[in-house]
Amino acid sequence: MGKKSRKSKKDSPLSPQSISKGEIFRERIEKINPNILPELKKRPEFGVRINRHLADLEVVEELKREGFDLRPVQWYPYLFTLPMEQRREILNTSAYTGNKIYIQSPSSVLSALSLNPQPTDWVLDLAAAPGGKSLIFSEVAEKVSAVEPDKKRFFRMKRNFKEHKAKNIQTYNKDGRFIYKSCPGWFDKVFLDAPCSSEAHIDLEKEGLTWWNLRRIKRFSQLQKELILSAFRSLKPGGTMVYATCTFAPEENEEVIAHLLEREPSARLVEVEVPISNKMEGITQWEGKNYPDEVKKCCRILPSGAYTGFFFAKIEKEK
Repeated sequence: MGKKSRKSKKDSPLSPQSISKGEIFRERIEKINPNILPELKKRPEFGVRINRHLADLEVVEELKREGFDLRPVQWYPYLFTLPMEQRREILNTSAYTGNKIYIQSPSSVLSALSLNPQPTDWVLDLAAAPGGKSLIFSEVAEKVSAVEPDKKRFFRMKRNFKEHKAKNIQTYNKDGRFIYKSCPGWFDKVFLDAPCSSEAHIDLEKEGLTWWNLRRIKRFSQLQKELILSAFRSLKPGGTMVYATCTFAPEENEEVIAHLLEREPSARLVEVEVPISNKMEGITQWEGKNYPDEVKKCCRILPSGAYTGFFFAKIEKEK
């Protein structure tokens, strides 16, 4: 009798392995918040931000005259949402091709604004590509240093900054885990949108779980723990940093924050006022692990409308 084909053991979309992986994913997400899964299947709106280096609110009136249904976001005058049906169409406008507008989730913008950059600040964006948040910082802060280790992503990011006329951004093709060694305590503000398992962008209708698994989450968690220590050690005493991801997994969120608090006694979590209702505080228990009560000050944005799932925490370094 011939050997059984090994193909049956591979994770095809319809195999038992794939189904069980989907069940594990759904179970985990339900445990975090049962309102997440229904919203993951919806993508009704998207966000558009005005590039203040090249445009002002007049570009909004131009787009409205062209028939675009821009709706203002109440907490930021340069951010608007549109129906998803208009996304492809807006990519062909002179406003988009001329880099006057930038497509960006309100969740992403909200996390960047929570850093509260000031005109005299030197901001470090530690895992910066594609560069949307660095562009926000560059509209306010005196100087921005954007770090990206992946060479292809780095050069795309550099081109992005050039096209959007952000002249106060310095770029570095470096591994963020070791930045603190060359510039310890240099920066007024640090932003770390860490590489993650990107659970908020999984499309359950289109085999979105192909690359998702628990081993990958653990690998990202280890990388994030190294990056957050580097970010914090690059921060000036009295400075502020924000840690963010676009994933739901507590291993990549609260656990990483708990790791920083354990390793760095001068780290202090700050509660952020988040002007939306689709949010929840950080969780203190997950899969048999207990996190300090302080992680309740973290914010998890739940997907809704133009808002994609997001997590962020604001941290101060005591003087």
